[in-house]
Amino acid sequence: MTSQRNHHQAVAVRRKRILRTASIAAIGLAVMAGATTTTSAASKYSSCSSRGGILSIGTEYNLAGQNTVWVTNAGFTIERNGGHHNNVYLAVRKSDGRDVWAWPSKDNVRGGQTRTEKVHKRIPRSHRPYLKGHPTFDVLGPDPSCAAYITY
Repeated sequence: MTSQRNHHQAVAVRRKRILRTASIAAIGLAVMAGATTTTSAASKYSSCSSRGGILSIGTEYNLAGQNTVWVTNAGFTIERNGGHHNNVYLAVRKSDGRDVWAWPSKDNVRGGQTRTEKVHKRIPRSHRPYLKGHPTFDVLGPDPSCAAYITY
């Protein structure tokens, strides 16, 4: 009975996370739709987890002209970790691992927070850009980490 209850709670948490990220994406897409462009707007999401903490990352971008990707923003949410001293590192990178744009948090990200950062970078598609999200979760004992990736 307990495992069934845990399963239903996990499904409810996933559903809530998907709805939250979908609403963030809808707002971003509505803003992008207001601009008159001939590009195609898109959103992507990914997540990783370690010792109970979950990092969900998302990004909005356009497949711009001249064979480039225009990355408009990147965001994250930390779930199942109520710590006050989580760290998050977001980076848009080229396939060789070099950062095009990076945002390191301070040691002050609270669990449950959602944050979106403006990127506004144009990257040639030939560089095969991707977004990396890397959290270090604030827990008792050694702080676990993981990494989530999104390719454009």
